[in-house]
Amino acid sequence: MGAATTYDTPVKFRFGLLLWLLATPLTAFGHTEIFFPKVFSTAELPNTGFVLLNPDPDIATVNVYLISTVGTKVAETVVTIAPGGQLARLGSELFPNASAAGWVYLINDTEGMQAFFLNYDSGITSLDGAEAASYDTIGSDQVIPLIAENTELNVVNTSVARLQLTIRLFGTDGQIGASVNRDVAVAGALQADVAALFPSANLAQARYVRIQTGSVFSLITSCAVVRGFTVPRDTALINGTNVTSKTGVTFNHVVSGQLPNANYTTVIGVTNLSSQPQSVQLVFHADDGSVVEVSRDISANGALRETAQSIFNLPSTFQTGWVNVQSRGPIAGFAGYADTVAGGFAVVPDGTPQTKLFFSHIANGPPQWQTGLALLNATGTPAAIEIFAVNPNGSPIGSVSLTLEADTKMARTIHELIPQTRGVNGGFIYVQTLNNVPLIGIELFYTQDLKVLSNVSAAKLVPGVRYVPPPK
Repeated sequence: MGAATTYDTPVKFRFGLLLWLLATPLTAFGHTEIFFPKVFSTAELPNTGFVLLNPDPDIATVNVYLISTVGTKVAETVVTIAPGGQLARLGSELFPNASAAGWVYLINDTEGMQAFFLNYDSGITSLDGAEAASYDTIGSDQVIPLIAENTELNVVNTSVARLQLTIRLFGTDGQIGASVNRDVAVAGALQADVAALFPSANLAQARYVRIQTGSVFSLITSCAVVRGFTVPRDTALINGTNVTSKTGVTFNHVVSGQLPNANYTTVIGVTNLSSQPQSVQLVFHADDGSVVEVSRDISANGALRETAQSIFNLPSTFQTGWVNVQSRGPIAGFAGYADTVAGGFAVVPDGTPQTKLFFSHIANGPPQWQTGLALLNATGTPAAIEIFAVNPNGSPIGSVSLTLEADTKMARTIHELIPQTRGVNGGFIYVQTLNNVPLIGIELFYTQDLKVLSNVSAAKLVPGVRYVPPPK
C-alpha cells in the first residue's frame, strides 16, 4: 500500500463523521473520506451516477452512506474496487431501499481515491456533474461563483459540531440585501432555492454567493444547481470553492460563434473576493496563435459575467482558444459553455496545472454519447504526453503518445485520440507528461446532438500514491 496521505485538517475532524455514525466496521478507518456536496431526493437517485476511481495498487473496500439533512444515516452499502480500477453505479443501485433524501459520504481503506457524480433527468434533457469533495477541498469560507434566477443551493456540514452558516448574495457591484443565517446539524445539510433564501432580492442581478461558518475548524462543502441559464433546458452544476488568495485563473477551452448546425457561446465569470475594487486583465489565446488582451474593472466584492465574444470583440464566425485572467487581489471564476441551437450547457471551474491527471469516466457509446478531452500546455516548453484509456478492472483499452507544443491547446474526442474507445461506456482516462510539464485539462460528456453537455474536471494524483498505468 502507498504512503499514508497527510492532511492539514486535525485528525479528530477527519474521522469525526465516521465515529458519530457508529455503525462502521473497523476496516473502514482508512485513508480517504469523500463528500458528495448535494442532497439527492429519492426520485433523483435513479438518475444520479456516482463514479469512484481507485488509483491505489490495492483493492479498495468502500463504505458508502446516504445521510439525511438532519445528520442521520438513511442507508449504507459496501463496494470493492479493483487495484487501479473504477466503479460506476446509480444511486438507486447503491441505495435500493432509501426512504429519504440525503447526501452521500464514503470512506475507504486505500489512498488517493477520486470521485464525481452526474445528475440528469429521466428524459436526458438536462445533465451535469461535479467532483466530490475531500479534505483538501472542504473549508470554512466558500464561494459559488455562478448564481442565477433559478438556483438550488446545497451545503453539507462535514464537521463534528452543529454549524450556523452565514450566506451572502452578491451582484455586479457587491452584496445584495442582508445576510442569511441557517443552522445545520452535525453531518447534516441545507438544501434551498436561492429565491427562498433571499425573497426580496432581484435575482436577475445575482452573480455569486459566499458561505462562511465563522471558524476555521467548522468545515463545509457546497454546490449549486443552476437551471435555465443561457439555455432553457439543460442544467449546470458547480461546486463551491474555498476562498483563497489566488490572483490568476485559467480556462483551457473557450468556444464562440457559429457552425453549420451550432452556435456556441462561452460565458466568463470572474469574482472579486477583495473588499477593494480592482482591475483584471483577460487574455484570449486563439488556436490560430493570435492574442487579444482587455482589462475590466470590478467593484469591491463584485463580479464580472460576460460572454467571450463580448469581452474580446470576437466575430460571429467560429472561434476557439483559451483564456487567462490575472489580477492583483484574490479572485475566483468559471466558464460556462452553451450551444444555443441544440440547448446543451455546462459549467467548468478554472483549471489547476498538473503533470498527472485522471478523467474518471468514459461515455463514448450507445445511444449517442461522446467524450471530449481538452488539454492546455500554458508553459513555454513542449509537453511529451501519454494518454491511456483504462477499463473498470484496470486493464488497458488503448493509449497514445503525442507532443503538445508550448502555449497550445488540444481539444479532441477521445476516439480521435484512442480509436479503441469508440463505442465504449465505462472506464477512465489517465494523462501524464513524461517531461514534467504541467497541463490543465477538462473532459466533457455530451450527446451527439449537443442537447445536453456535462463537465468532468480533471482529478489529481494524490502525493504519496504511485499509479502505474496498464501496459500499452
